[in-house]
Amino acid sequence: MSKSQLGLRIPTSLFNELDRYVEETGTSKTEVVCRAIAEYLGCADNIPLSQRMTEIERRVAALEGKEKL
Repeated sequence: MSKSQLGLRIPTSLFNELDRYVEETGTSKTEVVCRAIAEYLGCADNIPLSQRMTEIERRVAALEGKEKL
């Protein structure tokens, strides 16, 4: 799959949240931004299966952590 490049400017506070999220989840900024755009545009099926599985695993782990409280 070929990829195109996009440059954008975002508020510093949002950038910091993105940094925190990728550090916490071990994903990349590119993956997070692509997933967010796809979900916003209603074409989340275009996200590669491996990325969708990673997100599901992260959510399950978070839920399991909450249940143990």
